[in-house]
Amino acid sequence: MPDMQLTSSLRVIALFDEMDDADLARVGESCTTVSYRQHAHILSEHETTDDVFFILAGSVRINCVSTRGREVVFSDSSAGNIFGEFSAIDGLPRSATVIALTDCVLARMPAKAFFALLHSNAAVATKLVELLVAMLRKTTEQVFEIAALSLRERLRRELLRLAAAGELMGRGVVIRPAPTHQVIALHIGSHREAVTREFNRFEAEGLVEVQRRQICTLDLVRLERMHL
Repeated sequence: MPDMQLTSSLRVIALFDEMDDADLARVGESCTTVSYRQHAHILSEHETTDDVFFILAGSVRINCVSTRGREVVFSDSSAGNIFGEFSAIDGLPRSATVIALTDCVLARMPAKAFFALLHSNAAVATKLVELLVAMLRKTTEQVFEIAALSLRERLRRELLRLAAAGELMGRGVVIRPAPTHQVIALHIGSHREAVTREFNRFEAEGLVEVQRRQICTLDLVRLERMHL
């Protein structure tokens, strides 16, 4: 008997946008639901498991940490996204660590069932290709920015990305709740102290105003047109 609650929850997953209820119910039969508390460890880099995970609620961080303790964040993923598909596709160990950023609920599907789904449903297979291409484009952009751009420019671009989901206020945008300087540093390949110094420069120039858990870009057009 299909789990109707799980079937309904799976509707949030972008990969299943075009599936009808009957097909989605069959997907649910291949999944198990697992819950994690905030900060819980979900997957480890080099782990040899190959299940695919669908984020039904909450958010996770996908990262790697060097032997010296330096963390590199690849992405923060929220409800509607998937992770773990790399190992399911190529059979190789996990390429990154996954940690729960918040309390989260995941649906877990064995690699064999995932492959069967891709072979039987062209729309899902096509959507997966689109998602992987989007991920590759984002990764390419990250590599370019870290390798070729100054910290000041990387921070400017990150502020514009955050502002896209912010609240318009006059000529600026309020980003609320704003990530900490530490989190921003992880996303742009730097460290907290350097990011704080750049924020202080932006504030002195009248570009941003930083408050507790809030960043206001005071002049979004000026920030967009800056050439650093």
